[in-house]
Amino acid sequence: MDGLTAKLEAPDPGTVVIRLDGELDLATRDHLSEAVRAVLPVFRPGALVVDLAGVTVLDSAGIGALVGCWKLAKETGCTLSLRNPRPLAYAQLRLTGLLPVFALS
Repeated sequence: MDGLTAKLEAPDPGTVVIRLDGELDLATRDHLSEAVRAVLPVFRPGALVVDLAGVTVLDSAGIGALVGCWKLAKETGCTLSLRNPRPLAYAQLRLTGLLPVFALS
C-alpha cells in the first residue's frame, strides 16, 4: 500500500491518538507533520500518542519526521509517545537509540 493515512482519536481528556496506516517514509513524512501541526493548537493535548500498528514501512525520513513531531509537541508542553510499532520499526528505533525518547521499552 502506498501512502499514509492518519486517523485521530481522543480517548481521554488531554490525550490525542494519531493512528497511522501505510508507509511512513520520504514521500509521506509531511502527512504526519501536518497532522501534528493541526492537532496541537486545536486540541492542546497534554499527551499525544502516535500509534504505529498500521505502519508497514518506516525509513530514516519517517524516523526523522517522528523526531520532528516530538520536538513540536515538546515546544507546546505536550509529550509525544509511540505505541504498537511492528518488529522492524521497533528494531530501527532501538538501533537509533530513540526508544527512551518515545517512551518505548
